[in-house]
Amino acid sequence: MSKTSLDRRVVTIMNHIHAGVLYCKNDRYSTILYANDYFYQMIGYEKDEFAILFSNRFADLVVDDVAPILISVKEHIALGKDLDFEYRMHNKKGEIFWIHDTAKYDPENDSWYVTIMDITEMKSLKYERERLEFYLNNMPNKIVICNLDTTIIYKNRQAAQCSYFNSEVTSLYQLERGHVLVKSLDEILCRASDGETQEYETRYRKNGVFIGHDKNRLIPIRNSEGINDTYGHRTGDEIIRMTARKLTSMLGPEDYICRFGGDEFLILFVDQALENIIKKARYVLNTALSPDSIGGTTIRITYSAGIASRGSGDDYESLLLKADRALYRTKANGKNNIHIFNGS
Repeated sequence: MSKTSLDRRVVTIMNHIHAGVLYCKNDRYSTILYANDYFYQMIGYEKDEFAILFSNRFADLVVDDVAPILISVKEHIALGKDLDFEYRMHNKKGEIFWIHDTAKYDPENDSWYVTIMDITEMKSLKYERERLEFYLNNMPNKIVICNLDTTIIYKNRQAAQCSYFNSEVTSLYQLERGHVLVKSLDEILCRASDGETQEYETRYRKNGVFIGHDKNRLIPIRNSEGINDTYGHRTGDEIIRMTARKLTSMLGPEDYICRFGGDEFLILFVDQALENIIKKARYVLNTALSPDSIGGTTIRITYSAGIASRGSGDDYESLLLKADRALYRTKANGKNNIHIFNGS
């Protein structure tokens, strides 16, 4: 099947769809027989360029291990089910992005009708939300988040399972009305809406018996000062992408990198000498010494690095904790430097 064999109207429709639309062989490479223009925009290669460099092998763009995917494909064909996968790909610039892949099998030609969509932003938001919820649910404190009208939009595990909280109420005002000591709840909420952090106590009774006593802190959520607030989200996002490109350029074939959340990146170097890793980190720090012009604005960017080596008995969590402690020391000492974990 080739592009020229398609009706012109069909080709026009395909090329105006904001998703990659492909027709691929059912082989280990998912060799592309047809792809719309949007697919080539996603990967950054011209059609002829991709054919020459990769022989139209779609699988060559996939970063993740395709072996389990191929096994799953056979199972789906046997069961007569459509495919539905999420995995990572790379584009011509070497940037990694997530895609959602859905496909329907064509048994007559032993091929697949495929649609792919870039879901990188959605995956990043989902990961950061899950990470935040993990932290909140493992805190010993009860945490309740509400809108300005006091409508509750989130409770962590401690708050949701609190035996003396009325689980049926939908607002902070209803939850704490009649339980605040000394102060007026209306005054507390009014001052908080003006941006003032409020501290107060609540007591709960049942049948005249005290069943709960809390010391509370009501904190207005406001934007912190940072790149996105000063220069805008586009500038902040471009700095993140620029940093990712710098870090990716240092990787070996067995190394791994991921955005750990916000402006933090996590890199796992495999079988590399500590001296080489320090040199690479210094290189990144040195590139930040000269101001970068982004969107017509000159911005001075600094980096901080924390490095930890795996010791005997270290698992992923303990190694990550060591690196995090090292990064904390770097930031505490003025940033724009490197600290190597040495036991403290």
